[in-house]
Amino acid sequence: MTQVRSMASGGFVAEREFGFHLAQRFPEVDLTKVDTSGLALVVQVGRPQTLNVHKLGRVLIGAAKGGVKTAVAVTSEGNAVAMPIFDFWLMVEEIQELKTQFRLESRVRAAA
Repeated sequence: MTQVRSMASGGFVAEREFGFHLAQRFPEVDLTKVDTSGLALVVQVGRPQTLNVHKLGRVLIGAAKGGVKTAVAVTSEGNAVAMPIFDFWLMVEEIQELKTQFRLESRVRAAA
């Protein structure tokens, strides 16, 4: 592990890990579709209800600018999935957009 960055208010913990350590750390994860030659970002999500997707998106963009190509998402139950960091960022952005739309929909219903 190279660096740990804890985001207590964001509901997740992001860690940078060497790609060649991923097979040892997550033996059950299929790593054939991701680049394990460089750094990877391991994101552990505590409770999805408290996840701050805006902060997570910023961390993913910063990691991608730093040369990280692979992301591993780990749930509180221990389930892990490896994917390219750009795909993970797209998923986070989609969740952020859905949350915004749900908020706006509830405001429109409350005003009616």
